[in-house]
Amino acid sequence: MAPAATKPPANAYFVASNGTVYGYGRNIDGTWLPAAPVGTRMTAPPGAPIASTRLSDGTPLAFFVGDDGAIWGGCRSLWRMTVANLLKPGTPVTVAITPNATMLLFSDDKGQWSDIRVESEIHHPCDVPSGPLPPISTESVSGTGHVPGGTIAAAGLADGETGVFAVDVNGAVHAAWRDPSGKWSDTTLTANGASLPGGGIAATVSATDGSVTLFYSNRAGQVVLAQVAEGGGLRADPTPVPWAVAKIPEGAALAAASSSLGNDISYIAQGGTAIDLQTDTADQWKNAVTLSPAGFAKDGSPVAVTASAGEVDVYCGTAPGAPGHFGVPPHIGGDVSWRAAGVAGLMPPLGGIAAS
Repeated sequence: MAPAATKPPANAYFVASNGTVYGYGRNIDGTWLPAAPVGTRMTAPPGAPIASTRLSDGTPLAFFVGDDGAIWGGCRSLWRMTVANLLKPGTPVTVAITPNATMLLFSDDKGQWSDIRVESEIHHPCDVPSGPLPPISTESVSGTGHVPGGTIAAAGLADGETGVFAVDVNGAVHAAWRDPSGKWSDTTLTANGASLPGGGIAATVSATDGSVTLFYSNRAGQVVLAQVAEGGGLRADPTPVPWAVAKIPEGAALAAASSSLGNDISYIAQGGTAIDLQTDTADQWKNAVTLSPAGFAKDGSPVAVTASAGEVDVYCGTAPGAPGHFGVPPHIGGDVSWRAAGVAGLMPPLGGIAAS
């Protein structure tokens, strides 16, 4: 395990218009840093999807598929972690952390779900190799009917189990579970047509009881909450957001994070308004906060969110492509603030973003 390092409490990552990965976040003294290149050795398709999470010591990680078809990622500097031509450049990846491994998951161009266990098959993501890359192998995830290159959400649990979730080719929400022994099982959580195939989906692990909750959009433009039983199906019927809030474009990206106050779920609505939905710790809908005026961002453009008891931050790019974040009072009401982290044009308006 690489040594712990003092890191800012929030970090966001995106692939800029020139194909370079940029990062920005809050410094340890509370000031916000502008977006700056994380590394110059790699490039990816501008706006490519990117994934981020944190190790148990708080160190942030980021991963993406570069122009060479390799998975790039790491901690303090980003490096090529796999051979070239493993995946199509810009393939969406997601990441789940368990006590034993960092797991990267993706859907290839044939719709096959696969995973790479980073620590066991690549080595620790913070350790940049000085020599040739060690050989890696991918593990196929059970189940069929996955959308090629579709969005995947994942949740790593404290007991070593991993849940993987997506909307399949029939529009049903699908779950696959990997138990600590490495055995996979899968189940379909909803009826066909529940959401757009391959569309946006997010998962949280409760900061209070470790339970898993999914969020996705239905065909009516509502965000839906689904409580999931570890290793199995639903714990309760899915519940759409109950208020007349700005609709999410069909299949659009959404992001979610858990804190001791509950969940925060963010998206860019039809008309370009940024929205933050909130639940309590019992997975009951609590509030909806409109973060911006209409036209602030491109409809359905990706967002990221981090949450704590003291602050919620929603990260996105503006319609002209300036990265930044909204500071949101956590579940108590109050003024929402926007802080830009770069100039217009730096971030592709529909480009991916991740934060942890």
